[in-house]
Amino acid sequence: MKKKILVLAFAALSLTSCHRTNLEDLAAKSAEDYTERYCPTPFVDSQRTDSVGFDRASHTFSYYYTISGKIDDPEVFSKGQKQIVGSILKGLKENTSMKEFKQAAYNFRYVFRSQKSGNVLMDKTFTIKNYK
Repeated sequence: MKKKILVLAFAALSLTSCHRTNLEDLAAKSAEDYTERYCPTPFVDSQRTDSVGFDRASHTFSYYYTISGKIDDPEVFSKGQKQIVGSILKGLKENTSMKEFKQAAYNFRYVFRSQKSGNVLMDKTFTIKNYK
């Protein structure tokens, strides 16, 4: 009897770890597929998506953007940063396609670079504490 319980416990742990690996594989594949299929996107509202990546160690999706036009200025971008962060967070909370990743407490990082200088204008990571 004890042997059956031990085997069932081991099987449950194995299935849980397989699910975790499968979710990580899905995340990595999703980021890779999006980048290959759509990136770089055309500029819309002075912003372009350059790529999406996934880091398995930290369970973090990273979205890389280039900023151009009038907002491609550190001072202008800084003044609008609170609105930008609010908009990203609202979109993240409402995004149903990332539900499984959010339930697993994955992180979402957004990096915005200037087209003119190449400098990072903002690098912000959202955790479950932010989007829950």
